[in-house]
This record gives sequence, structure tokens and C-alpha cells, in this order.
Amino acid sequence: MDNQFALTLEELPNGSALENEKQAIQEALAEQGSRMARLHWALVRDTALSGLKKCLGEIDPVACIGKAWATASEVRQLAKETAANPGLEKELSLAGHTLSVELHPLVTIHCDPIALPTLRFTLKLDAAIECAVLIIRDGKLAAIEAAQMRPSATLSYAERELKTLGLKPIDISRPYELADGGLAIMT
Repeated sequence: MDNQFALTLEELPNGSALENEKQAIQEALAEQGSRMARLHWALVRDTALSGLKKCLGEIDPVACIGKAWATASEVRQLAKETAANPGLEKELSLAGHTLSVELHPLVTIHCDPIALPTLRFTLKLDAAIECAVLIIRDGKLAAIEAAQMRPSATLSYAERELKTLGLKPIDISRPYELADGGLAIMT
């Protein structure tokens, strides 16, 4: 099933329709006693436009297109893999951050009357946060999850790693399942 969306310029509201809507919004706000209605809208519009132009001016379009192309290629590859294996589910994180902290617990062993030298361990706690996780299933974009956290802990002494624990991922928000099994991905 194709999922297409098209919008032509003719379907967009014209300038007078937008002006009428702006006026209606201002009147509705004024009736409610809102201070927003008293704003000088041209100044607000010009300030917002200036900020938008500044932000857009800082974007490197070639880098954005390159990143989008690479992501699309990866999504298509995952779609091929999952289409060939029904029931297989693959995840693709669109952004990620790692939060990390190191703690240094000290351990002193006492065997009366002897006290052994203090041992200094390193406990590293990590939380890998994956934002906007795409879930590909059966060759389709089946779900989108807002965020997921993958916690882990590593205990070491000096340069020697003693134990690493990786915990199950924690969903920060539920996945949003798309209708009809998801959006078909062209492979």
C-alpha cells in the first residue's frame, strides 16, 4: 500500500485568508481580555522571521542532505533484512547521547590487628539515550519510539576491568505503532 501525501500551492490559503484568520484570532483573544491581542503583530512577525532566517542561515544543506541520504539507505537496508525474515524486528536510533559518571569506592579490609592497604575501585555508570528510534518490521516502518535508555555499569581496579553489567533497555516512552503494519519502505 502506497502512503503518499501531496500538497500544491493552489491548496495553500492565500494572503487575504491568512489576514482574516489573524484578525479573527486577535478579536477572540481581545474578547477574553488577553494581553496577546494588544501586541504589535508586525513587530512579532518580523522578529520571528529574523530569528528563523538566522537559524536557517547556519544550516549546511549539503551536510543535512548527506545525513538524510545515509539514514534513508540504512532504513532501506533494514527493510530488506526484515522483509526476508518475517517477524524480525530491527531498530534504528536517529540520535543518541551518552550520560556517564565515574565513582571511586574505597575498600579497606581489617583483620585485627592488621589493616590492609585501602583499595580504590572505579565504578563507571553509563546511560546511552537513544532518541527517535525507528522500528522496522517485515520490511515496513512499523513503529516510532520517542526515546530509550540503555544503562550499564563497569567495575574496575586500576586498569583491570572486573565486571560489566548491561541492563535491559528502558523505554522512556511507548512506541507508536503505525496502522496497517506500518509504512512500506521502497527497497
